[in-house]
Amino acid sequence: MNVLYVCSAARCGSTLTDMFLGGHPRATSLGESNFLAKALRVGEKCSCGALLRECEHWQAVYRRLERWGFSVEQPYGFRLWDAVAWTYIDKAHQTKSFLAAVRLRKSWMAARDLVPAGARPLVPVPPAYRDALTNKMRLYEAVADAWDKDVVIDSSKNVREAVELYQRHPKTVRILLVTRDGRGVYLSRRSSGRDPEESVRAWLSYYGRALPLLERHVPPEARMQLKYEDIASDPRRAGERLCDFIGLDFQESMLRLDGVTRHMVNGNATRFAPNKGIALDERWRKDLQPAELSYFNGRGGPMNAALGYR
Repeated sequence: MNVLYVCSAARCGSTLTDMFLGGHPRATSLGESNFLAKALRVGEKCSCGALLRECEHWQAVYRRLERWGFSVEQPYGFRLWDAVAWTYIDKAHQTKSFLAAVRLRKSWMAARDLVPAGARPLVPVPPAYRDALTNKMRLYEAVADAWDKDVVIDSSKNVREAVELYQRHPKTVRILLVTRDGRGVYLSRRSSGRDPEESVRAWLSYYGRALPLLERHVPPEARMQLKYEDIASDPRRAGERLCDFIGLDFQESMLRLDGVTRHMVNGNATRFAPNKGIALDERWRKDLQPAELSYFNGRGGPMNAALGYR
């Protein structure tokens, strides 16, 4: 079994990428697996259309995880990396005390980011994250075994988790950083009612953290950077590159998102509409007004350039 961990800021194409690669007969899409417990508790659906707790594919995974203490009725007992929900929130779990603990762990990890690579073992991850990393590999192995797959794709997007998984399992884990032109992300967020600063901040913060972390702690042969625009405009070429990176032969089935049934957790609504296919969204070129474009360029222009956009 090999793992491809997909990292990206929100609205940058991670769900599409996960689905695209999951169209390979020897690979499978997990979606944002860190939300597994939340999705079970609030009654969310698997991307196949069944309730996640009733999906036969996932039930086969649950049975394999029981030896590690997993329970559908008490899924948070099987600790995974922190994931904070913004929609369909499990308010009984995502309490003020939970969020305070998440902030504390994030602060510790942010400080750890600055530690030289050779000294990182002296500054261990919090115990909760240590357990989460162990359980994440158990989840991957259970999925690969239950669904008979060679490659498991996880679009949980947490770059710190990705780095820690790679460092513990360098022969198994590969990391894909998906980027998108920040002007497209900015327009998407503005169209959802967010203010200008909020519309650029998360994208800017994510890649400002991800780029140095990956460069510092993951060797070039174990990481790949790919633009959403390249996937959407030339999926065959992008698919060939991705398959070469993860050790698979490119398959024509990848070009049809509706060619297979996937079993994804969380992610955007695209996972329920594979019939929409792969289409490039560059509405920012005509819809982003001059004043908005000027604002974005002032805040996000340097990062956009660093990501290869002009």
